[in-house]
Amino acid sequence: MKKFIFLLLFLGISFQVSDYHYQTRKSEKTLLSELLGTSIHLGFGSEKLWSATSADNWGFVRQSATWARGNSGIIDNLILALKNAGYFNNPSASRTDVLSNVNLSGFGSATLTIKINTPTANVASTAYAGNKTFNHFLEIKKTGASTPSLQLFFDDPNTTLGNDGALIYYRLVDFGNPQFANVGDVITESYTGNDSIYGTKFQTYTWRNGPENSSWISKHGRVVLTEVDSGRQLCFRSVVRLSFTKLKEINPSNATALDQLKTACGGNDQIYYVLAYMQKFDSPFQTTAKASFTTNATRYETICNLSASSFPGAKLSYGIFNINGYVTDQLNANQVPADYPSPTVGGSDFMSVDEAFNRTYVAAGASISGQTTLGVVKQYEETSKTYLDAFDGSAQNLTFK
Repeated sequence: MKKFIFLLLFLGISFQVSDYHYQTRKSEKTLLSELLGTSIHLGFGSEKLWSATSADNWGFVRQSATWARGNSGIIDNLILALKNAGYFNNPSASRTDVLSNVNLSGFGSATLTIKINTPTANVASTAYAGNKTFNHFLEIKKTGASTPSLQLFFDDPNTTLGNDGALIYYRLVDFGNPQFANVGDVITESYTGNDSIYGTKFQTYTWRNGPENSSWISKHGRVVLTEVDSGRQLCFRSVVRLSFTKLKEINPSNATALDQLKTACGGNDQIYYVLAYMQKFDSPFQTTAKASFTTNATRYETICNLSASSFPGAKLSYGIFNINGYVTDQLNANQVPADYPSPTVGGSDFMSVDEAFNRTYVAAGASISGQTTLGVVKQYEETSKTYLDAFDGSAQNLTFK
């Protein structure tokens, strides 16, 4: 099994914020062009999910601090650009602007629609039940296009917590980065709010229609990020759906090994990567992770529930990481160093790694044993096989509004 190679492309969004000093005399269109242009420098990285080396088994964990912080800045930086363009100088004023032929760096000519204190009602999402009404709205559309490239809905320019939160959609292929050129029609949704259980910020990323090629190997997936332990730790949970057929097309030299794994996993073509980890925000960013693969609706401790004694490498967990990346894996809980996040012991406002893992790859509304205080799995947390598979025939509200 050490010869099996998987590539996991994950979305790493980074935004840069300009120095806004001395810009008040510029025209509104010029100012927006500069502010939004620098806020939409999108980039991503790719990491191997499984290969001949143990370190690569955990590609989705590597460089995760940069990845998570970059993603968390998407909404904040777009709102900051609008603030610095003067859109909230009069907090109570209603305003609707449609600006044509605005040139955005890396994007091209765009039409911007901006609504301030002009509510948008009946906005549905994959991340919450029912509909929400948002006070403010930003849309970026390529000049002449009928489909938006980005839509942002939010309530409060000063915080995404304590209200309806903030919701964003974007179509990556439109943003001019050569690495996005072959990602097709993949659409990403992100929702930010705060969890009443922990009283802290969460952000969920969901995508569908991945092309399953070397640029973006997953079909559908969801990432759930929660800042916990009074902001000292990141709780990361994710499930992505892959296909043996597509993986063989990407890696034809490994077709035999992939077929062997497919057979060992029961013969289903779809395989799901389930990952949970806790990471300290302070250097050296110590991280404890737990991961597995499955081809059915059950999450196992080992890859496809294979015997670790018969299939070396089937047991991934626990893996530990620090600022330099991978340290080691296949640890028992009592072998994880005490200064790393605990596999089994959580706190008053955070889960242990086991608790996070047990809350992953399950349906919304599910009750998890031993997690009474956390309540049932919420809609933004849902990462079940049924949920991901339903994207095959339905947008499930993951679409531009």
